[in-house]
Amino acid sequence: MPDTNVSIVTQLSDLFDAYGARDYGEHCTQYEHMAQCGWWADQRGCKEPLVLAAFLHDIGHLIAEDQALPERDRWGYRFHDSLGADWLEARGLPATVTNPIRLHVQAKRYLVATRPGYADGLSAASRATLAQQGGPYDAAACRQFEAHPGSADAVVLRELDELGKSDDFELPPITVWLERLRRFVV
Repeated sequence: MPDTNVSIVTQLSDLFDAYGARDYGEHCTQYEHMAQCGWWADQRGCKEPLVLAAFLHDIGHLIAEDQALPERDRWGYRFHDSLGADWLEARGLPATVTNPIRLHVQAKRYLVATRPGYADGLSAASRATLAQQGGPYDAAACRQFEAHPGSADAVVLRELDELGKSDDFELPPITVWLERLRRFVV
């Protein structure tokens, strides 16, 4: 596990160097997926905290690899949402960044339950992890999700998550994203 006294930017750089080239059943690497999600957030005019959340939303997979946590499989780490959000929060990122990350798996379960046809548009990996994550929400869980103050941003993040899975995408180097994060946390 990275030392919490080292800057978050350095820790993230180390995680991406070690694990960013892995994939979890998609046609792109973890870095490519996360950078594409951030790019789409920019294209859609999202505010900076949500752009950074989009870029960092799957960091829990890389942390789980680094910590060699059990329950990792070919799809990644089932609890990557809370692991990533907690890790980022412990390093000083605000709730405007961490809440959408914490809720993006719940948002998938919510969207499958509330948007007819949404599940049909999920990638094969997203369908597989949906089953691992408990499947679509029931009506009570949907109401509880909707009541959470971060649910709207989590839904946007979840929509960006499905967009960011191309195997043919021109991406900037990770240093661009890390510099953006550095400016945000200063």
